[in-house]
Amino acid sequence: MNNIDHSLIASLRRVYGSLTYSLLDKILLPPKRLYLRVNTMLITRDELVELLKKRGINVKKDPYVEEAVFIELEGPNKIPVYDKKIVVDKYAAESIMIGANLYRPGILRFDRFKENEYVNVQATNGKIISVVRTLVSSDKLKYIRKGIVGENIVSIYKAPPIRDLEEYDLGLFYPQSLPAMTVSRILDPQPGELIFDMNAAPGGKTSHLIQLSRGRSRVVAFERNVKKALKVYSTLKRLRLLRNIIILPMDSRYVHLDLDASEKVDKVLIDPPCTGLGVRPKIEIDIKGEDTVVLSKYQRQFLNAASMIVARKGIIVYSTCTLTWEENEENIIYAVRKLGLETIDLGKIPYADKIYYRDIIAYRFSPLGYDMPGFFVAVLRRK
Repeated sequence: MNNIDHSLIASLRRVYGSLTYSLLDKILLPPKRLYLRVNTMLITRDELVELLKKRGINVKKDPYVEEAVFIELEGPNKIPVYDKKIVVDKYAAESIMIGANLYRPGILRFDRFKENEYVNVQATNGKIISVVRTLVSSDKLKYIRKGIVGENIVSIYKAPPIRDLEEYDLGLFYPQSLPAMTVSRILDPQPGELIFDMNAAPGGKTSHLIQLSRGRSRVVAFERNVKKALKVYSTLKRLRLLRNIIILPMDSRYVHLDLDASEKVDKVLIDPPCTGLGVRPKIEIDIKGEDTVVLSKYQRQFLNAASMIVARKGIIVYSTCTLTWEENEENIIYAVRKLGLETIDLGKIPYADKIYYRDIIAYRFSPLGYDMPGFFVAVLRRK
């Protein structure tokens, strides 16, 4: 823990105090539960549970969110060490260490190996995270840009390769954390409402909004990066949820200037780019305190735009998958004191801690206590 940026630790201490180092230890581990959101437009939860159990996957129902199921991770497991290694970036490593197969994107370098050989997968910090059985040789790997390279045989933690299931291809479920599902439920889309999702990629919350309203709300999904906008479309197409939705490759920070939407939008979802400190597991914590300050200023631009387009009785839901003071509480204080908004008390939310800070109320999902991914949610409206 000595190599973690001191200003980042200072930010976390404003929220977690003496529990900060316990929090950082927890971030390096995955939650014990891997959650899936059942696509209830195509299948019931009971039906999906039965399908997956027939495949030998022990799926359980969440007691609070009716479209949520989870799989309990196995581990930690001891990883056998082999002579040959494939080194992957941190994003690939964080998936492979909980059981995902090895795909070409994310591979940085590799030793020579044959097809059908056992090889270790190694993170950039030198940590051995799994053993894979190679499906191609290193000579062939040089010339491919996508596709599966190795089957995960042993990983530190083990979950089924859910993205390889037929039920995934059929759009029957979407892998999504429970806090992320809670965000869309808090927004509570209703038939006929105009809803702006200002940061839509990769489409998880967008698709959930359509699912919850049975395709009867009017959703506009913004994503300024064209490739990411196409990813939103791909997600919705797989889930068969292309209903009452417009995907705009626009920068939603300027939506109040680019569209005639002043005080016309019923509900706004802001889930902006963030440091992602709450996403678990982490191979390493390389976030700097200055990153949180820069991103906080960026995130406020979405709050500025949302405050100008939301209707007088409308609401803004602000969420992040990070834990820092600057990107969460400080931004909500800004929204209340500078933009003339107020926070709404939602009462008790399962798995979340309610935060009271002077004139704001918000909610945190913590890796401590409930063993959730780190997540923050606040609901705003005009005073």
